Amino acid sequence: MLQSISRYIHAFFLMQRYNWKKDMVYRTQWVLWLLIASFPIIVGFISISIIYNVSNGINGWTYYQLLALAGFSNLMIGTLGYVLNPWNLVNYMRNGSFDQLLLKPYNPIFMIISRMGWEVRISSMISALVLIIYGLINTQTNILAIATAFFMFALGTVAIIMFFILISVLSYVLFKSGNYIQWIISILGTASQYPLTIYSLAGILLFTLLLPIGLASFYPAELLFTKIDYSLVFVLAVFAIILSYIFYKTTMWLLKFYTSGGG
Repeated sequence: MLQSISRYIHAFFLMQRYNWKKDMVYRTQWVLWLLIASFPIIVGFISISIIYNVSNGINGWTYYQLLALAGFSNLMIGTLGYVLNPWNLVNYMRNGSFDQLLLKPYNPIFMIISRMGWEVRISSMISALVLIIYGLINTQTNILAIATAFFMFALGTVAIIMFFILISVLSYVLFKSGNYIQWIISILGTASQYPLTIYSLAGILLFTLLLPIGLASFYPAELLFTKIDYSLVFVLAVFAIILSYIFYKTTMWLLKFYTSGGG
């Protein structure tokens, strides 16, 4: 088992190295894309600053706490974008390039995560981490809460990634198109920058159970600032693992219906 894990890790880094070299062929363009990928974090920072300058802000959340929440949200979206570009995945299926990935001696989901992302999203991930750290420096928390919050973030992000892989494959199987998925990601990214409580009970249930963005943004941020206890975090962590497994198994089942768009 350890040998198999080591083999997958080695393969992942080899493919990442190839992807980075491919993207960096045009250096100036690559740098520009890195800057553009950071814009959502900058816009979020400015928006939150304006909200707290012209009003009392969001009830129960200080300025720096909301910045940390926005950081988790952008880190989630950045990580998702780093490992998965839904349009790219569907396009690979439509032109037959996906067939090459199925021939590799690796799990298809692993190949999707390794090859279907966009490396420039690393800049948005780094910017989001800076935003989280800036928020934490100006608030009171503890090491245990920080470690647990990032653990919850990791489990929630895995669930989000598996969810959008599922949606991408399902979109190809049903519609042979997935152009709308990036639009959904953009909307969810914006929605997750604010506490789910502002969307009422219906919004909390929607963004926790059906579109589980809250598992990687809202709940980790709440844990950081002692707004929820560890028992609920344990329940949410188990739920995130179960969701990821369901999404994974459903995607593997859907891939049985895949027919190459290349003929």
